[in-house]
Amino acid sequence: MVILNLIANLILTLSGMIFFLQLYGNESSIVHKWKFISHWSLKIGLSAFVAGSFLNVITLSNPGFGETLMNLGLAAIFSWAVMFHYKIFSKYGKKD
Repeated sequence: MVILNLIANLILTLSGMIFFLQLYGNESSIVHKWKFISHWSLKIGLSAFVAGSFLNVITLSNPGFGETLMNLGLAAIFSWAVMFHYKIFSKYGKKD
């Protein structure tokens, strides 16, 4: 169970960091035009998410089956979101 959770949290950390960079790394991104609360609540939420998943990696957390299953599901969703944003919004992912 620890290994599955470690893998899930590694994927969560990496996909969360990439997702953050996709949203905030481009000056023309729509998130920079949002109101203060919307902009910063997303930024802080994503930062806490990445920091928490990384903390789970470095501490080798050992949650129960339900939390491990949830982490695996979240890892799949965030990986999908990264690929979706890359394919739809990135100039590198578009096939013209």
